[in-house]
Amino acid sequence: MAVPVGALKNAIDFLYGEWVNKAAGFIAYGGASGTRALENLRLVMGELQVATVRAQVGLSMFTDFENFSVFKPATQEKYVHVMLDQLSAWGGALKTLREKQAESTM
Repeated sequence: MAVPVGALKNAIDFLYGEWVNKAAGFIAYGGASGTRALENLRLVMGELQVATVRAQVGLSMFTDFENFSVFKPATQEKYVHVMLDQLSAWGGALKTLREKQAESTM
């Protein structure tokens, strides 16, 4: 089930402090693999001081969903692994910043 854009943005804004100095990876779906939605989401996350990884997974309604409803990914597994590897690396690199931020608020 897709989340309405306004609800997603509201949830992201509400948890602002939880996002700072973290990393994010994206998986989207749509006719154009959710590319445009992810472009906008990257801008929002940048304003929250979230490092977004370059690799992303775009699922096509035409090739990854049977009859546009049943999820049947064909070749996405390798892209998911690449994105998760980048996410893990960035998350580890930002750990020092999160720890310094936690110390300064004590």
